[in-house]
Amino acid sequence: MNLLYLNTHDIGRYLNIYGYNVETPNLNQLARDGMLLRNMHCASPTCSPSRGALLTGQYPHNNGLTGLAHRGFDITDKKKHLAAFLSRQGYETVLAGVQHEIRSRSESLLGYEKVLNSEAYYQKGIRQEEFLTMQDEMATKAAVNYLKSRKTTDRPFYLAVGYGCTHREYPDLPSDYDFSYIMPPKGMPDQSGTRQDMARLKIAIERMDRYCGEILETLKALGEYEKTVIVFTTDHGLPIPKAKCTLYDDGTGVAMIVKAPGVTSATQSSDALLSQIDLYPTLCELLSLPKPEWLQGVSFLPVLNQTASEVRSEIYGEINYHIACEPVRAVRTNRYKYIRHYLTEYPYQIPCHIDDSQPKEIFHQAGIFEQKLPMEELYDLIGDPQERNNLAGCPEYEKQKVEMRSLLQCWQHKTGDPLGNTQTVSLPKGAIASTPDSYSTKTQVILPECRQYLEDLKEVLQNNIKG
Repeated sequence: MNLLYLNTHDIGRYLNIYGYNVETPNLNQLARDGMLLRNMHCASPTCSPSRGALLTGQYPHNNGLTGLAHRGFDITDKKKHLAAFLSRQGYETVLAGVQHEIRSRSESLLGYEKVLNSEAYYQKGIRQEEFLTMQDEMATKAAVNYLKSRKTTDRPFYLAVGYGCTHREYPDLPSDYDFSYIMPPKGMPDQSGTRQDMARLKIAIERMDRYCGEILETLKALGEYEKTVIVFTTDHGLPIPKAKCTLYDDGTGVAMIVKAPGVTSATQSSDALLSQIDLYPTLCELLSLPKPEWLQGVSFLPVLNQTASEVRSEIYGEINYHIACEPVRAVRTNRYKYIRHYLTEYPYQIPCHIDDSQPKEIFHQAGIFEQKLPMEELYDLIGDPQERNNLAGCPEYEKQKVEMRSLLQCWQHKTGDPLGNTQTVSLPKGAIASTPDSYSTKTQVILPECRQYLEDLKEVLQNNIKG
């Protein structure tokens, strides 16, 4: 059985299959052929840590990738990466397009035998709005050509295809595009700036869907569609305030579709509470491979084959580094969410953890970044699914807060979370971080102790690669 892993940047669940007005016919069809997971969450809502957790089966504070790969953060034991594991199991491991678990051009260290990106894929001097789409077109063509070139006697393949056009900067709007009827995402004010921003994202997602469709149609034409486990997902929520780089559901909630021949039934969806850290053990079972001892997730095969409606009672999330250090932890059940903040010296939302955009400017002008964050947050997800009414200080919810806090502390102890003891997350040697009051990556102030590493990271930082 082959494995196709399709991933894209920063879309959360902003797809037609989750009810949003964006045209994604190819992903809609994939969902009809497999199972749509409606309550899937990432383990860390920032690009590299999220992907690292999914592809090692370990939480960021365990696998070492606690920050962005292009800022010097790294997986401690790369043999745990899914590509390396599958290579040892006899798979041909192939990458086309984006990955964010290691610096570009180092993918062989993760276990990829073939990297299909040409030199043109890495060229500089092109506007980000055009560059990301150009890269995605190249990745799609390379993936299609790879599939067509395979022989029936070849080993099973693991093909990872990563898309970047859904990351800022989004494609430009056509001059005649009317964004008057675009709905901003929930939690954002309905203004011209937010509508225009979402119109550009809508164009990017529709392009990404088209690229996915080209690969899926190629599999069908080659007779490999029913011989391939297919996973589609993203790394975290939308790059807007109170979403990406937060542990609210709008930050951790992600799209995921799994099609597994002989396991998933057509037109099925599940509300099971799941974490992307559960994907690795699930794939091991779907592919009839031994599960490595380091895995920290729970297989959701019983959800896929509909022998169980749930496989876990709670999930956990963490933030360590993005542009700056922001140590946060959370535990979520189907009813409650508990969030614990540890950055006492800067108790505010970190501005540079929100991508530069019109929504960010709207929040900045409204003074949102000057509002203090509480040390603890507790939300009733049934009565308050948008997580706007913090119950942590309410006496009538003291029992629930203590129970959720205890769940989090037990997980921290079990996984060796440094925040459970020292309440700090150390900055790895060779990695860089900025001051928490930095407003933007364009104006960030690098911590003095990190400046010695800037020369080594100069190329990727100048390439305007963001998290």
